[in-house]
Amino acid sequence: MTFFFKTSLLLGGAMLLLSGCSEEQPEAKAPRPIKSVVAQVRPLGETVTQIGEVKPRYETPLSFRINGQLLTRVENGTAVKSGDILASIDKTPSRNNLLTAQADLATAQSGYDLAQTTADRNRELFAKNIIPRAQMQEADANLQSARARVDSARAALANAQETLSYTDLKAPRDGIISAVGANEGQVVAAGQMVVTLISDRERDAVFDIPEKLMNARLEAPPVEVRLISDPAVIASGKVREVTPSADPVTRTFRVKVALDDQGNNMQFGAAVVGTITLSPKPLVQLPASALTSNKGNPAVLVYDSATHKLAYKAVTVERFDERDLFISNGLANGDIVATAGVSKLRDGVEVRLESEGK
Repeated sequence: MTFFFKTSLLLGGAMLLLSGCSEEQPEAKAPRPIKSVVAQVRPLGETVTQIGEVKPRYETPLSFRINGQLLTRVENGTAVKSGDILASIDKTPSRNNLLTAQADLATAQSGYDLAQTTADRNRELFAKNIIPRAQMQEADANLQSARARVDSARAALANAQETLSYTDLKAPRDGIISAVGANEGQVVAAGQMVVTLISDRERDAVFDIPEKLMNARLEAPPVEVRLISDPAVIASGKVREVTPSADPVTRTFRVKVALDDQGNNMQFGAAVVGTITLSPKPLVQLPASALTSNKGNPAVLVYDSATHKLAYKAVTVERFDERDLFISNGLANGDIVATAGVSKLRDGVEVRLESEGK
């Protein structure tokens, strides 16, 4: 009897304890903290980088206008000034032609003087009725012919003098000799490259860009150019020339960027990287980790400060880069966007911002 009573008391106590536990409410989970950024609509352009090389703005192959034997020329790498003689050919044939032209002019001038004297005398005789009109007219015709021969001889003399000047090849501008195409003693033809002159001050950065960039306004924004071998060497430039047609092999378009004075610190042929920002438009820049999908469409999770809950918001992605994405539609200034762990978050879940604390 005593055992039964004790057992009943124990069972009753256990029941009371269980009933007390069942009345306690489970502890609610604290809202999950999230990382976030505040959306800001700003004019942002696409940053494009391209590898190119430094080239002289002017690169001029120079040649003689006449044939001849090359006597002298400057060496490759020589710095020259405008008007300096770069090469010379044998002047003997041109000098002989000049002497012949001078002699022809002297002969023509003597014939003209004689024709002038004869014409003047015949006019006086005709005025005294000593000679017929026909004789006077013949003398005037001979004078006109003699004048034409003098004009022709003078033109021939000018050509001979000009041809003699062609025996010296002169620099059209300041620069550096970058290539030679003939050696002393060689007989060169008219038009054959003897030396190549490049401008030593004005430099271009030359890039081959893909077709998709041709629709952008390349002429407007400045281009930042850095040396690949030394990124501390920086120059700025403007696009000055874009080829109108693509290269038949690479299908790229050649773009030449005129560099400022800082470009003089870059050697010809050096590899450079050019950076340009194209077509600014109103965009929101977000970390790439903020992007998720909702029903197969790109979306982000936006925090509602009133309800402390997240909600999907469909967005239009303009473009990506290595770290960020750029939204053109779907977000407004001030929207708070979750940026981490979005694959584990859902629409309607209650969260708190890390900046708010517990």
